Amino acid sequence: MSAHWLVDLVPAERPKRVAYLFPHAGAGVSAVLALGRALAPDPHPVAIRLPGREALLDEPPVADLPALARQLADAIRTHADGAQIILYGHSSGSVLAYETARALEPRTAVLLAASAQQAPGTSVSTAAGCWDRPDDEFFAQVVADGYLPADLLDAPDILEMVAPALRADYRATHEHLTGAARWTPVASPILTIRGTQDHTVAEEDIAAWSALTTRGHTTAQITAGHNLLRDRPAELADALRRALS
Repeated sequence: MSAHWLVDLVPAERPKRVAYLFPHAGAGVSAVLALGRALAPDPHPVAIRLPGREALLDEPPVADLPALARQLADAIRTHADGAQIILYGHSSGSVLAYETARALEPRTAVLLAASAQQAPGTSVSTAAGCWDRPDDEFFAQVVADGYLPADLLDAPDILEMVAPALRADYRATHEHLTGAARWTPVASPILTIRGTQDHTVAEEDIAAWSALTTRGHTTAQITAGHNLLRDRPAELADALRRALS
């Protein structure tokens, strides 16, 4: 099944570098499409689309984040077919990208990039645990996080459709970050990206990603808020290219 979770965003024949793009909670291909187009043709962009959304809406979301990462690592090894692997995650997608990097080893990604997400091992914010709140509180938080337009709060049919994947992703990430996992460094360099107007993630929690790599940590800042995928895809692509140069 996990082979169907990888979606090539543009045609390619034997690319030398492939960037696997992990969107935020509840999101799929549409969330990373603009970034993928800005990256193409090198690195070749591939979206991560998990069960419970878009074309996989009828499949149950996966709740076990480390198990999900292992499945993705297996699929990525096969898909990359010898090409260099780049992993990029936005917000909660960064946590899954990090776990996938760990699951890929001893083969390593040439870059692990994370945007708008506190490092695993730092104190988890209260908002991250909102997955079990009543609908009105939960969706208000998702809107505040920038991942649903406010007008959808008046569209209960759409909210009912997207709720399972959103709640499952929020829950899986929160329980993993607050559980007993050991945060071991990866053998990939890490790039972290933060919006200068993002009030949901503290600078020191972004800086803490430096403890999760044995190959060096670099940072980039973009003039924007939290949802960099939506608001600044071209600048994200530029930051990734600079880190790969």
